[in-house]
Amino acid sequence: MNTIQKMFLFALGISGIVILSSSGMLKPSVDGRYDKILHTVGQLLGQEHYNPQAFNDEFSEKIVSAYVKQLDPEKIIFLQSDIKELNKYNHAIDEEIKGNPVAFFYKANELYKLRLTEIKNNCATLLEKPFHFEAMDSIVTDFDQRTYASNTKAQLQQWQKKLKFITLEKLVDLQEDRDKIKSDTVKKASDNELEVQARAFAKTSMDKSLDRLLNKTTDDDRFSMFVTTITNTMDPHTDYFMPVEKRAWDERLSGKFYGIGAMIGEENGYVKIASVSQGGPAWKTTEVNDGDLILKIAEGDKPPVDVAGYDIPDAIKLIRGSKGSTVKLTLKKADGTVKTVAIVREELKLEETFAKSSIINEGDKKTGYIYLPKFYMPIGEGEGRSCAEDVANELKKLQNEKVDGVILDLRDNGGGSLYEVVKMVGLFIPDGPVVQVKNGDGRSTFLADQDNGATLYSGPLVVMVNEFSASASEIFAAAIQDYKRGIVIGSSSTYGKGTVQRPIPLSSSLDQNNLGTVHLTMQKYYRINGSSTQLKGVVSDILLPGYYEEYKFKEKDNESALAWDEIRQLAYKPWTKQPDLEFVRQRFQKRDSSGVMKKIQENTSWLARQNEAADQLNIQKYKEKMLAVRAKAAQTRELMQLPKAMNISKTGESSSADQPEATADVNSRWLNYLKKDRYLYEATMVLNDLLQSQGLTSTSKPAPTQKN
Repeated sequence: MNTIQKMFLFALGISGIVILSSSGMLKPSVDGRYDKILHTVGQLLGQEHYNPQAFNDEFSEKIVSAYVKQLDPEKIIFLQSDIKELNKYNHAIDEEIKGNPVAFFYKANELYKLRLTEIKNNCATLLEKPFHFEAMDSIVTDFDQRTYASNTKAQLQQWQKKLKFITLEKLVDLQEDRDKIKSDTVKKASDNELEVQARAFAKTSMDKSLDRLLNKTTDDDRFSMFVTTITNTMDPHTDYFMPVEKRAWDERLSGKFYGIGAMIGEENGYVKIASVSQGGPAWKTTEVNDGDLILKIAEGDKPPVDVAGYDIPDAIKLIRGSKGSTVKLTLKKADGTVKTVAIVREELKLEETFAKSSIINEGDKKTGYIYLPKFYMPIGEGEGRSCAEDVANELKKLQNEKVDGVILDLRDNGGGSLYEVVKMVGLFIPDGPVVQVKNGDGRSTFLADQDNGATLYSGPLVVMVNEFSASASEIFAAAIQDYKRGIVIGSSSTYGKGTVQRPIPLSSSLDQNNLGTVHLTMQKYYRINGSSTQLKGVVSDILLPGYYEEYKFKEKDNESALAWDEIRQLAYKPWTKQPDLEFVRQRFQKRDSSGVMKKIQENTSWLARQNEAADQLNIQKYKEKMLAVRAKAAQTRELMQLPKAMNISKTGESSSADQPEATADVNSRWLNYLKKDRYLYEATMVLNDLLQSQGLTSTSKPAPTQKN
């Protein structure tokens, strides 16, 4: 597992109960909830998944192996004897899914907590003596190449290497900080003294991690992971969510949530109030202040949860909830007093989620720029914002500014609503199909522009993408490309997700014992030319190397990903003013005479290879690698930045700014970033080339008065 893969791992958080018998064997939960969840998920997968796999011994073996890997990705928790014991269930999971009582999960959970407890008790001794970093040694970072320890002694050796590497990293950081001190009057710590500090850091880090796994991560968390392992074996995007996780998903998609209006931070293992937003629910109580430590969190009148040692994301999950509900925070004030404050949750908005625009003035051309971080939509009761409507509003602003062309930035846009992307494509074309959708039974249909031939914007268009542009972003880029409506510029290919998921609750809203939700892959989508974006993504017309393009995290790198295929091509009319791609490409190549893009590609390729290499435990070798990586990364980041800032200004006032000062600060930082963004500059130059090829000066029309 490489660093980038690790970035995508996340912990689920919700409380639950599993009963441990006097014999030490785990019994099912009192209400049989785990059994019910697993059986219901199994039925749903078998009957409704786009391409269901047979529940047989082969499938069962996959689940056992995959779940063990989820629990212990580094192969440093379980012993070989544990794996042998768990492999006894290799032919049992399929029967559990079909109706047998849950058994494997309980056994795995029992062994997991047992080994974590042993590790916590045994590893402290590993940090009692100083580490020495002169020997030529390394630690394997490709966990697939590791083997499980044969016994406790061998396991401790694995942990010793892990802790030694953590200590080494910290030691080098401390040495660098020390060497920056220029004053001769300040006593500088010796290498030995710094090693003691680094070892103490490693112990704190280890204690916190093990405590979290043992005491903060619940049985519900691990069962949710187990069920998700099963759903992900069908395909990477069929996911299971406990109720609290479903809420978080909806928040990300809609750009709104219900909370207390405060920034949350961390201080010495405690969750704290970093800042209270003026006018928000916490501010209204007059009892919540910046710097307050959060000791406990309670949902209404339920027993409070002690959040000492909690990570910030897990604490936030407890703080957020449904509209109008009450959360109680037990706070330790600056004067040492402890107070419990009840706060009624209100709707808050993530302004950084929504579309926004700016104007780029380079040369004699005025370019409109729209940034869309995701394809959001209203969630529940028709409330919330629509990205298609927001983009339409931004287009109207830009047209009133009489821009010569428009850049739509979908970099890092992971997708969202299928219906929003169809509406958004309709802003740029008069009519016609946008995307094809095929069911598991082979039947296909298509979704088309429904605005009766209206085109809000008919001028030159450039769409920016990268390796993180996925799903709905790929639908949009593909449609623009197929209609020859504009030019797609970015990574060699987008992410490559060509599947459609729908949320399916496992129990009705009236069920007191909510079983969670499955986001089920039920369809695949296809371009109007018949090709799927699955695995292959969208190939850019103009290539700009992505920083993470060569890291293995795309759809094609996942073993359970569905296959690429193609279906019939639909009839559609390409744009009448088609871009002259050959002319634009020639101009791009001539402009990059310094070979900046080639150098960026070489650097990112080298960095990807280093990421896969073993980590050095010799301090000299470690420093050499670290300095080389740091220098190459710094050079690459510098190449991605312009030496001279572009002239960019925000269009109009910020929409829906509940927190004007915070929003203004975010917009200021956003504009400062854009001004030095070489990739945006290249997109601007490509747009200028497009204008020149078409002999255009300004094709924008004043914004229509009626709503589109």
